[in-house]
Amino acid sequence: MIGIIKGFRDEFSSRVLSSVKRISKFIGIALVPILYGVTCLMAFWNPTINLGKAPVAILNEDKTVWVYKNNDTENFDFKIGVLTDYNYKSVDGSISKEKAISYSYDTEGQILYTNAGKMHVSSQEEVASHIFQFSAWDIIKLALNEKTDKNIKDEDYTFSSPELKEDMAFTNIRYVSSQNEIDKQWKGKKYYVQAKIEKGFGEYLIQQIGSVLNKNNVPKNNKVNINIWTTFERNFIFGYYLNSMMEMKSALIVSAIEDFLGENIPSFISNFIYKNFYKQVSYTPFEDEIVKISQNVGEVSDSDITIKAGKQYVISDAIMQPNKNFDSSKIVKSENTIFGDISEKTSFSADAAKKTNGILTNAISELLQNQKIQELAQLFKINFANSKIKGYLLFLNDNSHILNKYLYDVMHGIDPFTDSQKMWINLDNLDKLGLDKKVETAIKTIIVGINNSPFDKFKFNFQTYLPKINSILVQKTGFNLRLIKPQEVFTSNENELNRNAVTIAEFNKNMDELAVANGFVNQINFINTISHKIIELFKHKAFDKFDVVKIEIAGLKNGIYGIGIGEFFIIIGLFVGTFMQTFIYDRARRTKNLKARKWYASKSLLMLVTGITQATALTIALCLTGWVAIGSAAMLSVWIWLLFVDLIFVLTIQGLWFLFKDETISKVLIVIYLVINISSGWGTFPSFMQFEFFHKISFIAEFTYVLHGLGSIIYGVGENGFNLDDALYIMQQAGILLIFALVFVLIGLYGAKNRNREIRFGSFIGKHVVDGMNSLGLTKELTEFKSNRKLFKYNWNSMSEDIYLDLVQEVRRLHPFEGQFEWYKRRQNDGVFPPNETDIDTMNRNDDVEV
Repeated sequence: MIGIIKGFRDEFSSRVLSSVKRISKFIGIALVPILYGVTCLMAFWNPTINLGKAPVAILNEDKTVWVYKNNDTENFDFKIGVLTDYNYKSVDGSISKEKAISYSYDTEGQILYTNAGKMHVSSQEEVASHIFQFSAWDIIKLALNEKTDKNIKDEDYTFSSPELKEDMAFTNIRYVSSQNEIDKQWKGKKYYVQAKIEKGFGEYLIQQIGSVLNKNNVPKNNKVNINIWTTFERNFIFGYYLNSMMEMKSALIVSAIEDFLGENIPSFISNFIYKNFYKQVSYTPFEDEIVKISQNVGEVSDSDITIKAGKQYVISDAIMQPNKNFDSSKIVKSENTIFGDISEKTSFSADAAKKTNGILTNAISELLQNQKIQELAQLFKINFANSKIKGYLLFLNDNSHILNKYLYDVMHGIDPFTDSQKMWINLDNLDKLGLDKKVETAIKTIIVGINNSPFDKFKFNFQTYLPKINSILVQKTGFNLRLIKPQEVFTSNENELNRNAVTIAEFNKNMDELAVANGFVNQINFINTISHKIIELFKHKAFDKFDVVKIEIAGLKNGIYGIGIGEFFIIIGLFVGTFMQTFIYDRARRTKNLKARKWYASKSLLMLVTGITQATALTIALCLTGWVAIGSAAMLSVWIWLLFVDLIFVLTIQGLWFLFKDETISKVLIVIYLVINISSGWGTFPSFMQFEFFHKISFIAEFTYVLHGLGSIIYGVGENGFNLDDALYIMQQAGILLIFALVFVLIGLYGAKNRNREIRFGSFIGKHVVDGMNSLGLTKELTEFKSNRKLFKYNWNSMSEDIYLDLVQEVRRLHPFEGQFEWYKRRQNDGVFPPNETDIDTMNRNDDVEV
């Protein structure tokens, strides 16, 4: 054990503690994991939140028009259209309101001409109160954050969007209206996401909506779109994220248009449902009538309520056949109650939905014939006759008594999960759901078995089957029926024994309490929430049906992870492969009479020839891994680009390698530059998505320009073949890399000059050479070498190209590169015994003094 400790002490003191240089090297090596690990960790800390920093452009080719819009929410009647003349040519939006009306309104016939058809408008004043100038850009701008300085023109301002999702907003949006600039930038290199509003888009969109609502035949405008474009070319990860989310479509553009068309659609729907719901569920008798107790409660003495003629009531349910003790004309009929006949006798029959005969079941039945539903289907471009939606509505209609009973339980404070009343499941329209035939057959077999089971516990009831249905809902949609809290809403002040009939005011109050029990402020808040969710569910599909927003993601064909992120890996591999050459080659000079520049060039040529072999072998290997998918033109371009990039890497690494006398320091510097490239060179995320420090140093990272060029080859040439735009862009990146090459060549030549002087004289410091000449008594050489100038005191170039071996040894003796500590010099060492020649080679290349 003592021998091990002694061996460790000797090794550690000689290789680490013997000099300042060795301590510095040890500290440097110890910091390498921090240099790479912590730097990259910080560089890629949380870049996705900065996705919105991407340069975005909204390119507007559309023009301003005059629009008439009048929403009669009371009668569910909407009118909208772009003002036109009598020949249906749109009126110029730049003219005054009065002129616009004079061109489009027929005063005598009270007809307003629009691109959505003729509209009857009672007066010129009514037209004036409902028309406004419309520009697609103005509407989209409303969806963006308000300008902080309204004096700045839109074209000169950088817009931002509200938060589109958690920690995600576009913060670098530019507006472009100049046609020349649009032609220049569309699908160009400057903006990563572009939305181009085509000329006539506003007119086309309004006509699409208005012509359906107005039910008129008019000359149709040609199809016009908003075109959204982005590309994998700038950065693969960036393209990958945008391909998976494309928030631009839903959050920034479509939502703005929807809000314009609907003036807060969810709120409108809520108000419409609220008003019409109370219209539908309320009942006003013409004469006094009797309401018996709710069927679920049974017979209770003195529980009847007499509802007064002319007053509004809401009645839960009624028995189809009234008790013989009462005059049937005095008892409320089922069709005037919400739930009708919910008795088990009615619910467990094949035509239960028809027999229930309450407002809810009748309303579901009427949905299928409702003209407004047909209009909405037409508006959303749904073929209602063949759509699965109709199949679902028919299936719901066939089984509306089940939904009816579920809502009855909830609104009577009964937990549906405890209800064991038997109900029949109707399968008449199951075939219209478009299910797989095997699935359909299985469902029919199971349901027929449930309906006709001789055991009551197997017949359909909530207590048995609702837990299973709920678990499927939770699994498929995340919606949990158990979270719905039942609440009695038919408690009457007129007779507390009867929980079946209440005044409209009582019902309204109790419905608010039901909403509160379920976590909402009131029933309007509940309907608003449901409306928002329904709109979110349907609006994107609806606008996809209109097909007015076209998304193009360039490079999607080659958007394979192995290709996209592979760019980064192969560039790292090429850089490291070039760096590894410094471990098999050395900086020694083997041609005696060779000046520094030629010696340096010969060393660079050696590395370049090796690099050409590396790059060619790498390209062949890429072909074998599936990269041939990008096409032969792109693969040829990749090979040529890698050869060029290898030249840049050779000049970079060679320049840094020759910069310092101690090659270890030079190699550490190369590793530092590699880390800069990995952390800031656009290999994973664009640098603008990272911390500001990494964004700034990305401009000195060669990988930035290498990957830009390679991306343009893969996603430009690979998709479109050889083309001028990509060629010019690649040449631009190559030009920037040549500037890097020039800088590193100058650094390398400077280092080569100093290394060459060390070979010839023992040091590149003139004073050290003078000391050596004095020590050796080289008077003639000293006179030739030294001058009387204040600057450039030494005549390096006047000296012979010979190598002054004696002088080299003396200079190195007088001024050793590695000075040892005195305590170490006084130590008695056992000597150095290298295991083989490779260790001797390493020691000789790195050590002036044997330790």
